[in-house]
Amino acid sequence: MDVNPVSGIPSRLLIRALRQKFDSQGFPDLHPGDRLDAQVTRKLGEGKILVLLKGTQVEADTKIPLQVGQKIQVQVESLEPQVLLRLVADDAAGERGKITGYLKAFRSDPQAFADLFEAAADLFKPDHLKTLSNGLLRSQARSLGQMIRTLIFSSETLENPLFIRDFVFRSGFLLERALDRHLKEGAPAETKAQPGADNLKSALIRFGAEVRQWLGSRPDIPAEEFKTLIRLAEYADRSVHSLETQQILNVLSRDQENRFMVQIPFAFSQNLAMQDIFIEFGGNPAEENEKGSPFRIVFFLNFDALGEMMIDVVIRDQELAADLSCQNVDVMTLVSSSLEKLKENLDSLGFRVVRMACDVRDDIGPTRNDYVRNSSWYEGDVINFFA
Repeated sequence: MDVNPVSGIPSRLLIRALRQKFDSQGFPDLHPGDRLDAQVTRKLGEGKILVLLKGTQVEADTKIPLQVGQKIQVQVESLEPQVLLRLVADDAAGERGKITGYLKAFRSDPQAFADLFEAAADLFKPDHLKTLSNGLLRSQARSLGQMIRTLIFSSETLENPLFIRDFVFRSGFLLERALDRHLKEGAPAETKAQPGADNLKSALIRFGAEVRQWLGSRPDIPAEEFKTLIRLAEYADRSVHSLETQQILNVLSRDQENRFMVQIPFAFSQNLAMQDIFIEFGGNPAEENEKGSPFRIVFFLNFDALGEMMIDVVIRDQELAADLSCQNVDVMTLVSSSLEKLKENLDSLGFRVVRMACDVRDDIGPTRNDYVRNSSWYEGDVINFFA
């Protein structure tokens, strides 16, 4: 592709490309002032790089050093006579804006995390992955698909008594240190894979970067394979954003309310549904592990056949009290018949059950909504603080 050099503008990345590239099917309409996410996929030498922009490879002339794999944001400067994009400087206000964006994303769609698991079922099918000519990427995609399956509560994972604990660790939820530093100190909230880390977030970051590196190094990729690779790369980016949204929520709620949230996917015969688990620690957040401090676990569950359920558990030392709520009498009767067995299992784990009861209530859904909306995630000053 012929690209006329643009010079004389220091500390800026300028992209000039043939218009038909941006008029191709599926590429979004461009307007002056629009901002788009992009990623450097290849260095071409002599100040030229290759950039992946919404699935389209374009050349760019740069006056500043950029690395392969680096994510950037560009702004549409002009559309005539050629498309001209300019690098948007990354500053503290931009970083704070990202945090605000995470919060607003959750507020607009609290169940968006489900897409990570629902989309994977189709994307990682063997028939789709066999189009990948790169054996390493094909193997990594298979491994990623298998890791995601182990994070879904299903007949495959039902026998794991530590499933919730493993989910928290293996999803990458606990990689919050950099995000926490950003909120408290204004440090950049960088997205990097942890070397050697065996968790979903790091695996997604690595996989997305390697897919784009492969796209940038091979201009002759067949159309069907190219389409599959773009879908996988966009899925990886979208999923990392979903995981980071969960992390941001927990950084905020831990510091302000001493609360932690986990959304776990449950596989049913016809669909997949997210179940919400909230953990509240008593006392000051800095003292949440102090011996004798109580903590509360609230489960909001929605099962196909049983309907909605709420389980409210309070634990202090080894004493445990649990209140279970169902939507109708038949389900309450079924659950109540299993309580004695559940008590025995808890006793064997060292807990002393001081109360365990099941009742009927018809406001479980509204209770769940109120519980979430009363959190710091929906307080206006939290959003405005970072705006």
